[in-house]
Amino acid sequence: MKYLVFLFIGTYLVSAQNDLHLDENTYQVATLNETVFTSLMEKQILESQFIFVGEQHGIKEVGEIANALFDLAYPKGYTTLCIETDALLAQKLKQIASSEEPLQAAEKLSNAFPFAIPFYNTKNDYTLFKNVIDKGGELWGIDQTFMAQFRLNFDHLIQTTENTAFKEKLIPLKQRAMAAYKESIDTKNFDKMFWQTYDEATHQELLALSDNPEEKEILTQLWKTKEIYGYNNDKRYYLNNQVRGQLMKDNFNSYYKKALKQVEIPKVIFKLGATHATRGLSMTNIYDISNYAAELAHFNNKKSLHFMVAGITGNAMVGNPFAENPIAPFDNTEQLPKELQELVPTFTKKYTLVHLQPLREYAYGKKYSEALKKFIFNFDFLVLVKDAQALTPF
Repeated sequence: MKYLVFLFIGTYLVSAQNDLHLDENTYQVATLNETVFTSLMEKQILESQFIFVGEQHGIKEVGEIANALFDLAYPKGYTTLCIETDALLAQKLKQIASSEEPLQAAEKLSNAFPFAIPFYNTKNDYTLFKNVIDKGGELWGIDQTFMAQFRLNFDHLIQTTENTAFKEKLIPLKQRAMAAYKESIDTKNFDKMFWQTYDEATHQELLALSDNPEEKEILTQLWKTKEIYGYNNDKRYYLNNQVRGQLMKDNFNSYYKKALKQVEIPKVIFKLGATHATRGLSMTNIYDISNYAAELAHFNNKKSLHFMVAGITGNAMVGNPFAENPIAPFDNTEQLPKELQELVPTFTKKYTLVHLQPLREYAYGKKYSEALKKFIFNFDFLVLVKDAQALTPF
């Protein structure tokens, strides 16, 4: 009797999922070079201008997926990877990827400025960066300057400026930023970071001392990030996200306008946190860079592709420098829409791809949960990773 009940439940589940059109739009692959994956991706990439890889931070499979997509997209005109750093750090990551020993160079920078490199203070994604650069590609960094990065940016200005007065003003600021970082780590208090005490008088003095446009731009970005972090500290979360989103668009525009002088339609792969990869209203209730690019692609008679990549279960690197253990286990099963939770036991291979776009015509009414509808309209593909592996810190 128990077997008959189980059989009935299993048959009902399959029937219910067929009615939801999930089965025919769900694919499982053990590796990213399987034809099931490559043929589906190539067809989608052909008509696209922008590809967004929206990630769960801290798992290495995201970089591997981005790398696989870049390999497939490169023959179709994709030469640029856009990442969640500021422009200066993207420039340094490009230099590292261009070196003979990228991992050693990356570790050296990370050791000199611990936690100054958001998301890329690990050993994993330099394979992706090297692949992009080896193919003659570019790295764009469109995000705000990271809170622990002031000392790195000051150091860069000190090392590169030809302006003696400017340099002399920067040297004690870098020392203060280094001391503030140490105090922050020692006291486990983010509020001790240097951005808190970087004041407008100092900022204006630095701007007045320099007549170099690149130096002024680095300083402008520092002041903008102070504004953005300030909104977060004051619990003005909408402004924190909205102003950051607008900054991403402005920084993207700067790169894009330059690229237009080289090619008619620049094609870009973005590797960003999942909220920055959504079409439409994002998880933070703003129209982010991803929606902006989606409309721009439409203007150019192209499409944008939006992926969300997340682990089902596994381990992830924790970004918090105060965490006792840099690696932590996770289980995202209960965070998935109920329709996908029911399917999780059938996911036997490493990667499960849910093609969400075809589900949109069925998504009106009460057929799908509201949680699944958000996925369906925000993304084109949901990629779920079984037994995800944590990034490896230096």
